Parts: sequence; C-alpha cells; structure tokens
Amino acid sequence: MELFEAMRTRCSVRDYREEPLTADQLKLLAEAALRAPTSLNLQQQKFFFVTDPAILGEMTRAITEISRQRGETDYLERLAQRGGKVFFGAPLVVVIAVNPENNYVEVDAGIAVEHLALAARALGLDSVIMAAPDRIFVGPTAEKFEEMLGFPPGYRFAIAIAIGRRAAAFAPHSLSWENIVFVSGKRERGEREESEGR
Repeated sequence: MELFEAMRTRCSVRDYREEPLTADQLKLLAEAALRAPTSLNLQQQKFFFVTDPAILGEMTRAITEISRQRGETDYLERLAQRGGKVFFGAPLVVVIAVNPENNYVEVDAGIAVEHLALAARALGLDSVIMAAPDRIFVGPTAEKFEEMLGFPPGYRFAIAIAIGRRAAAFAPHSLSWENIVFVSGKRERGEREESEGR
C-alpha cells in the first residue's frame, strides 16, 4: 500500500482479532520504528514489542486497578463497554520508552509512533495510539513494569501503540480543512495591494 493510501485509510481501531502477527510483520514494524528520525540523531528511544498475553493481561489488570483508585469513572465506563480490554484485544502493543535527558523526547516519541501507525496500515494492519499505559509507569507500580519490560536505568514511558487486525468496522476521521493556513509572501502582498486599491 502506498503512503497516501495508508494515511487515508488509517484510523484508530479499538477492536482486534486475537491473531498473532507474523515474524515478517514484526520485523518490518521494528524497522519502521528504528527509521523514525530523532533529535540530533541521538536514537535513544527504546521500543518494547509486547506480544506475551500474560504480560498484556498483567498490564491490563494494573491499569484498571489504578484507574479505580483514582476514581476515573469515565475511563472505567468506556473500559467496561469493551469487556475490560485496555488494549482492545490487540496481539501487539509497542511501548516506547525515552531518555528524559534529551530535551525533545516527546517530539521523537510522537514521530516514532506515527511511523509505526503508518507502517502498520501499509502492511494491512490497524492500530490505535495509546497514553493509557502511563498509569502503570508512575508511582508504586513503575519499577515493577519498567523491570518487566526491560527499561534501561533512567528511561521513562512516553507513549504506546496497539497493533493488529481489526475485528469491526472503523472509519477515518473527517478532514477539518479550516485548520490549514497557507502563508506566503506572495499572498500577503496580493492582499495588501488589493486593500490599497492597486
């Protein structure tokens, strides 16, 4: 699938078939993550490809419990509507960890997760970018899950993405063209000349 077709058909999918990805798909997704540009080419991000159902289950239980403790009723209601599936049944969750000593870690992580989302779509897969796992990477559970996944010392959670094959229909969002503003010297001069009656 070519790039623009991948962008046009990509959407946030929140219901997946519980089918594992192939070794080739995992390898291409890993390459996509590593090809994402980083500030000063530091390449300090770590990508944890989590496919173990037991680990995903433990992460799900901890995220749900922390949400209960925090009284996050809106999130818990949405979670209940999808059968308690934090990761929507996806067979792969990629957790991105970053070195906070780099001033641009949020930008780098955003670029990387978009690379993964587009690569997944180009492979005929679907994805949803997630911040929800941040609950388990702060506070008393942080050390446990950082160790479970293998975070290097000092690294912290940035963002995650669930990837798999959709189990239900989802549609891309509509385009809000009013959010695009073209700024060019030629346009500005033309408007000024018109206002001056030239």
